[in-house]
Amino acid sequence: MPKKPEYVLIAETLKAEVLAGHYDDEPLPGTAALASRFDVNMKTAGRAIQHLVADGIVIARPGMRAIPAPPELRTTKWPMTGRYARARAARSLIFDGDVTGKIRKDTIQRRWVEAPLMIARFLNSKAGTPVFQRCSRTYVDDIPTEDTSMFFPATIVEAAPRLESEERIQVVTFIEDAGHIVTRTKNEIRARHATTSEQELFGLDANGIVIEHSHGTYGAEDEALEAVINVRPAQGNVITFETFEAPMGEVLMDNG
Repeated sequence: MPKKPEYVLIAETLKAEVLAGHYDDEPLPGTAALASRFDVNMKTAGRAIQHLVADGIVIARPGMRAIPAPPELRTTKWPMTGRYARARAARSLIFDGDVTGKIRKDTIQRRWVEAPLMIARFLNSKAGTPVFQRCSRTYVDDIPTEDTSMFFPATIVEAAPRLESEERIQVVTFIEDAGHIVTRTKNEIRARHATTSEQELFGLDANGIVIEHSHGTYGAEDEALEAVINVRPAQGNVITFETFEAPMGEVLMDNG
């Protein structure tokens, strides 16, 4: 078995300490302190912190020490291969082939909002930064099956104003027409209890569970292009989170 890189071993040690509550009252040590503790150079120590950030365990802050991510933001990561990212870029996200019936997606709301913490993290910005939000709802045979919220940084809306102005959109097409190339998608998935509005929308009781799939989309220079939150009932409906890779050129479904 190949030996793990030093930065991964350091990250694993720090992750265990974070989850054990060692840094609940203070930030993680800085890179200089970590380099001294683990007898490595500062670049390796910095990569360990970056590994924890990518794993959703800590939040990096420019010019400041990293802090533990709130427990509700520590999620299960969904690996994303380069081939899948290219397939998504060809059209959009695709789902397992178990969708039957008449599919309809309605735009519910378009507005500028302050970025929530999770969205800010995907967009590499600060919480509260103005972002443009598009909300849509997917129906299969007139049964609501998904709620979607898409968030775009102001720079992307300026470059692709149709994201704000058009009733129906093709996200990747508009973004790439504006000069950006989609190269990477970062995915997270969590199960949680449905909110009151989600209970009403999906016909769930107070104990109903939904699956929340969040993802960020990034460009050739790793610029943040879009963040999306999809919410679906955990059971009893037709759209699932089983995704697969598709060859380039295959017709893909769903723009959110």
